[in-house]
Amino acid sequence: MRESLPRPVLEIRKLDLSFGSKSLLKGLDVRLGQGEKIALVGRSGSGKSSLLKCLLGFLFPSAGEIVIHGEVLTPKTVWPLRGRIGYVPQEPELGDLTGEEYIRRPFHFKANRHLTWSPERLRELCRAFQLEQNLLSQPSRMLSGGEKQRVALISALMLDRELYLFDEITSALDEESRASAADFFRSQTKLTAVIVAHDPELRAICGRTYTLGPAGRWSAAS
Repeated sequence: MRESLPRPVLEIRKLDLSFGSKSLLKGLDVRLGQGEKIALVGRSGSGKSSLLKCLLGFLFPSAGEIVIHGEVLTPKTVWPLRGRIGYVPQEPELGDLTGEEYIRRPFHFKANRHLTWSPERLRELCRAFQLEQNLLSQPSRMLSGGEKQRVALISALMLDRELYLFDEITSALDEESRASAADFFRSQTKLTAVIVAHDPELRAICGRTYTLGPAGRWSAAS
């Protein structure tokens, strides 16, 4: 008897996304298995960040569907499915918290009560992203843009989500820090991610690149 294939983490089926008369995506098809990483590229306004918002359920497509671990994303399923996703925007807002307060905050949420805080994991991630751990005790207003990006990355990764959505997460990092981030994600063979990235080092770790173009056109290349 033939063994069934493992269920994909993410499926985007014939997805159309538009705003008024402007078409951002037409017929997008993506299948993402565990450990796979894909890059999204395209000019500003081509729909990259909008697609991430669609995957989070903040926007809904005009046609097609999004399936996460076999469950269709709908207004009824959006909350539990969103809890299985880690998202890091390009310019994370840490509020008035220190870096460590920001990282610890999700562990107090009811939806994350099954998670265990791990000081060892925190130290490991700080080393991986070349972030001095003593910076986590400082108010976020004293952190640089690159330090805030790394704090947000560490916060998301501490939650051990099934799917990650990253939006230009190395845009404020220096060359050495970008290389360290790429090395880390290359080593994470079970981490599944959709990555908006113009950073060539980050794109190089992705198995496929989806280029979003004008009038909803798109193309994929390995």
